[in-house]
Amino acid sequence: MAETAAETQAGVPAEAQKETPTGMTMEIPSEGFSKVLFSGVGMTLDASLTRGAGIRLMQEREQALEMMLEKTAVTIFTYDIEEDTLYFQRVLSDRTREERKVRNFHAVLDMAAHGKEPEGRRMAEAMREAIRGPKEDTVEFYGSLFYDRPHWNRVEYRSVPAADGIVACIVGFSRVVDAEHHGETTLASASPSYTSNARAPRGAEIETDINRRLRSLQTGEKGTVFLIELPNYHDLLQNHPMANAGGFLRAVTESILSDFRGEDILGQVAENVFVLFICGRTSLDIIERRAQRVIELVQKVSMHGFEDIRVSVGVAATGTAGSLYTTLYHRAEAALATAKAHGENNYRVYFEEEKI
Repeated sequence: MAETAAETQAGVPAEAQKETPTGMTMEIPSEGFSKVLFSGVGMTLDASLTRGAGIRLMQEREQALEMMLEKTAVTIFTYDIEEDTLYFQRVLSDRTREERKVRNFHAVLDMAAHGKEPEGRRMAEAMREAIRGPKEDTVEFYGSLFYDRPHWNRVEYRSVPAADGIVACIVGFSRVVDAEHHGETTLASASPSYTSNARAPRGAEIETDINRRLRSLQTGEKGTVFLIELPNYHDLLQNHPMANAGGFLRAVTESILSDFRGEDILGQVAENVFVLFICGRTSLDIIERRAQRVIELVQKVSMHGFEDIRVSVGVAATGTAGSLYTTLYHRAEAALATAKAHGENNYRVYFEEEKI
């Protein structure tokens, strides 16, 4: 079978492709099928539409789907739970579109979940969680679910419940990310208009941005710095040299940003240390809940080699306009040291002149 556009764009040297972990490589038979409207790509058709309007809307969605597939080189899929069939569409290297389906997909998940291959178990558990209840997440695994030969796949998906609340289908898309697993380490930007190809602010940029926000603090507002460290990051990377470090750090960035506001600032001060800054009318209780939430957001990132990642957070807050970033940073460092001393996945807050 021809390679997909995503494969041809990966640009992975042949010698590098040989250095791959054992993944989900069991044979998964699929078959072609006639065109089907993917319910997860857009809203279901409005029953009140006239037949002509409904046909035009469906054609527009088909055109939009085709454009997305061709321009972004992704595989779009829908797992219909009642039919127990996985449908997927992809664009091949010759730009033709292929539609295939995998019957009895529950049996595929069972084989993967009880197999010896950790990548298959990871993928199967992610899908099973999505079946149990509404869920939206990203998972990476090494396997051959959508392709003849194994690849690193980044799968973004969500489970869609029916009117009774029971999950009816899982929809999402998968992208081949082999290149990222062979040394690409560009991080996502943390600016309000960040894109996946941009860079996270560092050093002087972070200081300048945060100092500007601190100078404009209004009465009743607090500026808060969260110093986020992944203490065992380098140990995990040493134990799993083939793990996708760049992809993991990028996923951590995106996971944190997804739960915070556009005006919040997230930057990187070391390979395994990030700074998050928020401001507003926040109580100490809210600040503590945000620190705990950061830990949860990092730990929800599921990627090969980083399953046991630990997180420590030191927090410093001030309500004084004109306070300096460096002052808050040093206070957050002290809080971070205390958090690490109290065990794994912990946080501590240094508030104004209070000592931890």
